[in-house]
Amino acid sequence: MFSLVGWPAVLLAAWLAGEIAHRGLRVPRVCAYSLAGIVYGHWGGLPHDGDTRAAFTFLANFSLGLFLFELGHRINLRWLVTNPWITLSGIAESLLTFVVVRAIAVAMGQPADIAMVIAALSVASSPAALVRVVNDLRGSGQVTERALHLCAINCLISVLLMKGAIGYWQLLASGSLVSAMWNSAAILAVSVGCGMLVGVPLPWLLRQLRADERGVTIVFALAVMLVTVLTQGVNVSPLLAALTLGVLMRRNRLVLTPAQRNFGVLGDLLTVFLFVYVAGMAVWPTSAVGLALAVLLSLGRVAAKMTATAVFAHVSGTSTRKGALTGLALAPLSTFALLLLEYSRAAGFGLADGALAAIAGMVIVMEFLGPVFAQWALVLAGETQRTEDA
Repeated sequence: MFSLVGWPAVLLAAWLAGEIAHRGLRVPRVCAYSLAGIVYGHWGGLPHDGDTRAAFTFLANFSLGLFLFELGHRINLRWLVTNPWITLSGIAESLLTFVVVRAIAVAMGQPADIAMVIAALSVASSPAALVRVVNDLRGSGQVTERALHLCAINCLISVLLMKGAIGYWQLLASGSLVSAMWNSAAILAVSVGCGMLVGVPLPWLLRQLRADERGVTIVFALAVMLVTVLTQGVNVSPLLAALTLGVLMRRNRLVLTPAQRNFGVLGDLLTVFLFVYVAGMAVWPTSAVGLALAVLLSLGRVAAKMTATAVFAHVSGTSTRKGALTGLALAPLSTFALLLLEYSRAAGFGLADGALAAIAGMVIVMEFLGPVFAQWALVLAGETQRTEDA
């Protein structure tokens, strides 16, 4: 009961800390939200009751779903078709990140199957952190748009690799390659299908209602909630479904105006909750070796992303410098990775304490440094429009 009573106070404290950090220290708000979550989680503030925990997890999935919807909503599929090098750079950057992080994990003594999970989670960039930093700084330009598009590619490939890692584990457990491949493919197909099930009729409904800007935003939020309920009901990925929904809305030219980005006050409140709750799930590594592994994994991950995006910069139509800054902007890691890890547990994939410590340590390191790196990337690229009260 104390943890539930304490939540409003913690969220208020986190919001205040975020405003102080952003306005006084010029640090992204989400860094302060995460710090509050880690401290509160360390004090045992997270709910342990099964029903309450399930409700909080649903709310976290819904909150992240709003960010993934907005991320998908900003994806220009025509740009990716006319400039396929951007897509190829995203794929290459994701695969290089996977290979580098897996190699570091294996070299540090992690088993092969656990190293695959760590590497698959490392591919993802946090859409919540990146979208929030972009919106706070009113980012606009080549680095901003490329980072958003590559973030979506990262998330998609991370899900694919994570399902592949779980499929590999199921293959070892059951010995059936067909069963392992079918399970992973079915989850992905049903996730996308849920997003399409809601997204295909939605444009027609909105046009019939002739909803104004505020009404469209409310309908979008309710649609994300609906796909979250649907996907959790059939135990597939609500994150991929929300991303699909956002892409469909962009394709139908149903847009979120700048005033409604972050989904207004609702989005601001859910942002605080999301970062506090998810950060509270992580714990500090208990040994120097665990902390060293977390730092090495984080450095390898950022280096791989910056290297790949810099290598593909010229052929994709930008400078090497802006290519490297795009990779730096992809540094945030947290919410998506930890919620994806929750899905692996639901699938029965258990991780040893050492692997959990490595993942949690990497998340904690990038929880604070990732959004700062993303902010630096946009500032160095000259793509911010910060105002005094932003």
